[in-house]
Amino acid sequence: MKKVHFIGVSGIGMSAVAEISMALGHRVSGSALEVNDLTRRLSKQGLVFFHGHDKDHVRGSDIVVVSAAVPRNNVEVVAARKRAIPVHLYAEYLGMLMAEKRGVAVAGTHGKTTTTAMIATIAHLANLSPTVVCGGVMRAFESNALVGTGELFIAEACEYNRSFLHLPKKYAIVTNIEPEHLDYYSGIEEIREVFRTFMESTGFNGFVCVNGDDATVRDLVESLKSGIRVLTVGYGRDNAYRVESRSHDMEGYRFEIYGEGFHDFSVHLPIPGAFNMFNASLAAVCALNLGIDTSEIVNALDQFRGTRRRLELLKQIGKTAIYSDYAHHPTEIKATLQALREKHDGKSITLVFQPHQYSRTEHFFEEFVDALQLADRLILTEVYRQRDPDGAELSMNSSMLYKELKPYMHDRAILVDEKNDIHTLLQREGALDGVIVFMGAGDIDDVAREFVNTC
Repeated sequence: MKKVHFIGVSGIGMSAVAEISMALGHRVSGSALEVNDLTRRLSKQGLVFFHGHDKDHVRGSDIVVVSAAVPRNNVEVVAARKRAIPVHLYAEYLGMLMAEKRGVAVAGTHGKTTTTAMIATIAHLANLSPTVVCGGVMRAFESNALVGTGELFIAEACEYNRSFLHLPKKYAIVTNIEPEHLDYYSGIEEIREVFRTFMESTGFNGFVCVNGDDATVRDLVESLKSGIRVLTVGYGRDNAYRVESRSHDMEGYRFEIYGEGFHDFSVHLPIPGAFNMFNASLAAVCALNLGIDTSEIVNALDQFRGTRRRLELLKQIGKTAIYSDYAHHPTEIKATLQALREKHDGKSITLVFQPHQYSRTEHFFEEFVDALQLADRLILTEVYRQRDPDGAELSMNSSMLYKELKPYMHDRAILVDEKNDIHTLLQREGALDGVIVFMGAGDIDDVAREFVNTC
């Protein structure tokens, strides 16, 4: 048994590995600048939690794990190094845990959280007792982690900071590849190369399951070194596994998958979003090639409840549906709004959007302008700062985004300085007669949940 201390334990990934560490019998402590549902849950399970940072928090620790969001000059990081305590980044420590099992890593610019949750649900209901680290709270388990006794370790794998290269997986999924995290990467070519390394590290005895309709992914697959087993999934006829007969209604989506091992394989998926058919197809093909029976895959997807903050229906008030969604990239915004239009045909959509990172807003400025005006009404908040340097708000902020949107949206767009004003605006703007979606990767979800509690 070891004493493990987590710096930034309130984060979604850090809290998951902290929970797994406690289940493995380690003594666990953690610190963070915020108290949230994750820290409260861990404290009930035995975590010694410190609100704030202090050099004495690391005293007696055998290992210190630090979130990538925590600066390297953090007082606890500095104290640990002075005391010669090994300090590991979150992804490094996750890799250490995964090395004890058969690893399944789920990567991609969009959709990896939901796809991870889907595979976790399939493996769990197939009685494989997987261990899981997910980038969102899986609604079926009300947790972002599962601690199992089986040999599978399923983990969401983020490409930021090349962190997913620390995961010793045998099997992998790549949902798609787009420019993202441009505060770290120089552009799409560098992103392609790191995904190449990720895919090739599955080795010759594993496989990588990919979105065969994504041009960047497909081009990359064709250039992988020989011997890597690749399973392509998509709508295109040249994919190894083809998704066909797609339809949707108020109860969700129905589709079929054709390919080796699938015969008369018809799936019902009860969550909104055409993109989730793709996520489910990738999860199904991965599960099939892990040896899971098709009937168990169909049953699990039919029961899938989604994850928190991924098109999560918070409340239905009469004819008004209120959602929370994690979308923070223009592609995700467009896909989410399209899903809501399919689900609520003819309903007006009010989008409450909190941009995430000044650098991301600047890199994708024109794309955000195109995506946000697809809403019927827009309430725009200030950017949520993360990993941005001091002064970043001077070169890019929400006022600039609002100014660019105004000629297109006119009085359909409103900029708010204080998030507390959002509740009043929603009442005043007549939004309570359609769909309201709170969107962003920052703390806008807290505003959403406060709002539904007042309705």
